[in-house]
Amino acid sequence: MKKEFCFMVLVLALLTGNISCGSKGAAKKEEGRDVKTCKVSSQEIEKFIEATGSIQVDIEGGAKIISPLGGVVSKIFTKVGNRVNKGMHLLAIRSPDASDTYASYLANLSQWRQAERIYNLNKELYKVGAVTANDFAASEAAYEQLKAEGEGYKKKLSMYGMNLTNGGDSFKDRLVLKAPLDGIVADIQTHMGDRVDTSTPLMIVADPGKILAVANIYDTDIPKIKKGSEVTFYTDVFPDVEFKGIVTYMSDIEDADSKTVKTYIKVSNDKDLFKLNMFLKIKITDGKSLCPVVPKSALLYKDGEFYAYVKENEGYKFKMVKPVREVTERLMAVEGLTDSDEVVLSAIDMEKP
Repeated sequence: MKKEFCFMVLVLALLTGNISCGSKGAAKKEEGRDVKTCKVSSQEIEKFIEATGSIQVDIEGGAKIISPLGGVVSKIFTKVGNRVNKGMHLLAIRSPDASDTYASYLANLSQWRQAERIYNLNKELYKVGAVTANDFAASEAAYEQLKAEGEGYKKKLSMYGMNLTNGGDSFKDRLVLKAPLDGIVADIQTHMGDRVDTSTPLMIVADPGKILAVANIYDTDIPKIKKGSEVTFYTDVFPDVEFKGIVTYMSDIEDADSKTVKTYIKVSNDKDLFKLNMFLKIKITDGKSLCPVVPKSALLYKDGEFYAYVKENEGYKFKMVKPVREVTERLMAVEGLTDSDEVVLSAIDMEKP
């Protein structure tokens, strides 16, 4: 009896139209409703990739700070982004080579002074005939040799950045690397306690007048970008000013957290307006193509995707589309439709019961 009752309810519902027999994506009829539609038309649209970025100094051509001898980083005097003047201390290296050279210099200095005394004494004795010419010449040669060796040690220690005034009293057991030019510390590639060699750059000091716009591009968009692509970008500080640039190169390293790749852009105009780390909104041109254009009202956002109701036979099909870019305040270029399609002008109205 219960089964017969349920069957009668189901038949009654179908007869009165209270149950829809369609599935998602299938065409549906809209009887008794005034549905306005419009024909899809294609337009040539300039495509571009949107990204964020910042102003950075151009490290290409910057001064790479390299230690002249191996050792351990004992102190770093500056930070990334700091302005430095020529001669300012950047970092200090504790090095056994420096200590050994200084020890050799002190040993030579003692021998040099002793040889100088003997040479001066023999010079006076030679004048009165108390020593032979050979003895005098030998003492002079020994003095000159030790003097040359001492000057060599002094020059070497001076290259290490060590001040040997007052006979070396100001010597400290570390090598101080100094800024070779006025600029900005663009990168520091070492930490206190790190071992360093004579070939690896420890720091980069860049010319603040040479800047780049650095865009963070999603890895899925990287294949669309080419060297030489035109770039337009804006900054919140000058919202009405449009800046131009050209893509110069892309990094080989991807940020694992953000899934982005740094793309470097040469700035074409008004460089003096920029400050280091200034935030940018960037658009990189990706050519032009014909794209279907529909009114924004024809699009419906649902479950994380965009859809449009497309006229099909005697009903309307709920079809997924992908917005490409805004054409005007009311029109949107999309993918997923063709010029032969006819879409409902107000998609939201189709959702009303």
